Parts: sequence; C-alpha cells; structure tokens
Amino acid sequence: MMSTAGRDTGCNYIVLRCLDDRYVLVVDGDKRVVAKPKKKNVQHLQVSEHTDRDLQARLLSGEEVSDDQVREVLERLTTSSKEVD
Repeated sequence: MMSTAGRDTGCNYIVLRCLDDRYVLVVDGDKRVVAKPKKKNVQHLQVSEHTDRDLQARLLSGEEVSDDQVREVLERLTTSSKEVD
C-alpha cells in the first residue's frame, strides 16, 4: 500500500490489521513500527498489486510479525515493482 494523502504521501506500508470499513493499521518497520502502527483512512491508500504470501499468512493466523520482517518484505516488494515499471 502507498499513502496518497497526508504528511506521509508516497510512503509504502503493510496493512497490519483492519479496524473497520474505513480505517486500517499500517506499518513500515521503521517510522511506524509493529508496536505502534499508524491508523490510516483507506481512502488515503493506493492498493499495490504485489503481495507477500508468507507475511500475509502470518498476519491472518495471528502470529507476531517483527519490524525486520516488515522492512524486508517492503524492500522486496518495492524493488520488484520498480523493475516492472
């Protein structure tokens, strides 16, 4: 996900959890860590075509995810999206 509004415009995030139909909690493993995620309006996010199945499975099963894992996945996904462009 990429932020399209606010001070964090252009930042890439991973959705940690959905709060309701309007808000999600997002993390980047750096400024927004798993212990303190950012509450973000879904209208201010652009959906990415890329997904990390391993991280997705961990989050859906309720396993804890580390900031290192989040940073690694974001780096890999942003690198692969730049190669496609």
